[in-house]
Amino acid sequence: MRCTFSLIFAVPLMVSVAHAELSTVQSNRLNQILPQSYQSSESCSNCHIRLYEQFEHSMHARAFENPVFQYQFYDVLLPQMVNDNDSVYDAAACLACHSPTTFLSQDLRLPARDAGDKSLPGVTCDFCHTLTGYTGSSPGNANYRPSPGPIKYGPLKFSSDWHRAYSQFQRQSEICAVCHEATNRFGVPIHTTYSEWSASAWPNKGIVCQDCHMSASGRLVSGKPVFDSGVLAVNALITPKARGKIYSHNFPGARIDNQLHGAVKLQVHSFPKQLKPGQTMFIGIELDNSEAGHSMPTGAIELRLAWLDVKLRMQDKEWQLKAKPAAKTKWDVAGANPADKALYGTAISPGSRLYRAILVDREGQPTLNKWEAVDKVFDNRLQAGEERRELYRFTLPTDISGNLEVGATLRYLRYPPGVAKRLGIDAVDSVLVAKANKLIQISN
Repeated sequence: MRCTFSLIFAVPLMVSVAHAELSTVQSNRLNQILPQSYQSSESCSNCHIRLYEQFEHSMHARAFENPVFQYQFYDVLLPQMVNDNDSVYDAAACLACHSPTTFLSQDLRLPARDAGDKSLPGVTCDFCHTLTGYTGSSPGNANYRPSPGPIKYGPLKFSSDWHRAYSQFQRQSEICAVCHEATNRFGVPIHTTYSEWSASAWPNKGIVCQDCHMSASGRLVSGKPVFDSGVLAVNALITPKARGKIYSHNFPGARIDNQLHGAVKLQVHSFPKQLKPGQTMFIGIELDNSEAGHSMPTGAIELRLAWLDVKLRMQDKEWQLKAKPAAKTKWDVAGANPADKALYGTAISPGSRLYRAILVDREGQPTLNKWEAVDKVFDNRLQAGEERRELYRFTLPTDISGNLEVGATLRYLRYPPGVAKRLGIDAVDSVLVAKANKLIQISN
């Protein structure tokens, strides 16, 4: 099945050493949008300095200049177009969300990767605040409905204003879903954060994406969102009233460590309760993903992964417990697949339980290029609201006594060290999501 890019643009891309040139022709779905139709995010700072400063440091603002995106787009995808004309749809799909005003504008020249030109925007203030909805039956694959112009749509109601209009769409998860839900041209789901949320209990509780990712703390507090308060605008010519609810524009997500710390809860269980040297014991690690509104990990599932390490310690001795593969492919155990060695090296201890999704290309080989994926052959990520238990078995040595410490850690990696090596940058550090310990008395 082929998934035609939802905005149905014909996008000829010409790649050269100096530049890549993008031009679009007017489709029967959208009116012509000119480059000058969108204002820069910096222009919003004249009044909305507080929100602008938050936004400027967000990944939305840097969606285009992200080095991983630049590598995949310039070094991998665009060169493929020489031998694969259909890749034009993939390139259009990338730009439509990583730099939507670039995609929607005419006569735009994309600089070569080494040109150092940072003028091209990512996801701008004006783009989001001029969206009026989406086309089709459900949001996804950049099927947003743009309406650039003087009216800026927002989530708060005002009695009157010269350039604002209230939009219920701005308060719904669907405005996020237009880019955080997608399938490639082979019909393979490659971004599923919105559908993960939709399948969870949160929609029935009235919790939407903005309640976590635009709240003051970046997560729920006792199951409820907590927002900032104050004024939305500061200007010598106006006197805005204070608001009890202001949406943060930090957009914290997988690249913010504080967003990850404690996102999943761990508990250690052991049995039997009375243990003696030489006896076999069982250790259960309970992982609770009930706080997150989506799977763990989510987003760019071809790159992201989490893993569980379980170790036993007694005095100067340490044992690494090995997870048993749950499937013949062994994609869920570190070190069990030769394909992982070049990507992860020694970053993950062999035997650790992996939580990830695996996409494969036409040759059945794992791929990190989501546009090449013809199937998702494995996915054991922790689902939203899921409580999962991992079970380990260990036989105690006959010569030990005292306290045995069980230590469990769940760590997260944004992208593999092998990708960083290809980029020529330092490998990204893994993030500690959760840890739990338990002391067990060994009786003689």
